[in-house]
Amino acid sequence: MSNSVFEVPTPDHVGKTLRELRRSRRITIQQLAEGLNRSTGYVSQLERGLSQPTLKDLYAACTIFGVPMSWFVDLEEKQPDAEREKDIVVRSGQRRFMLHRGARTELLTPQLDSDVEFMMSTFEPGLETEPKNVPTSGAEYGYILKGRLELWVDEEKFELVEGDSYRFNRSSTYRSHNPSKTEPTIIIWVGVYK
Repeated sequence: MSNSVFEVPTPDHVGKTLRELRRSRRITIQQLAEGLNRSTGYVSQLERGLSQPTLKDLYAACTIFGVPMSWFVDLEEKQPDAEREKDIVVRSGQRRFMLHRGARTELLTPQLDSDVEFMMSTFEPGLETEPKNVPTSGAEYGYILKGRLELWVDEEKFELVEGDSYRFNRSSTYRSHNPSKTEPTIIIWVGVYK
């Protein structure tokens, strides 16, 4: 059994997490402020750890970014190396994650980065994603760790199986589908922004 405990999130931790999420999604402070129905000054204070957000603000942020409330909680492992590992290592039971329509996407790095995303997504059987078009430069790289995946890039279809990998430009329109009726598909992927 894990000795992990959830700490009450400090304004400093919440602010840092909020800034990471906003930058990784390429959202301006003004856009986030509009989504929270708050002023830009207030959001700036939140990000700098100068104000404590209300629960309503945190719930709204979770909705905007598609993450659970636990994303803002600092998970502290009661082990001697916890502080040393904090910004370098992510233990398997302590990953931050997002849930969206049958997909679970886990962050494989200690923090979000505005230049690179390193993630693992699990698609439930039959899941098909909505077409996406990210208006940014860069690329996405993926590796099928388990299962099968149908991938459309600019309407060209590719059928991938365990051990296959892919790359496409982030400016492409893309979507994917787990064709299995019984088995999940697990993908390790990296999004690189330029």
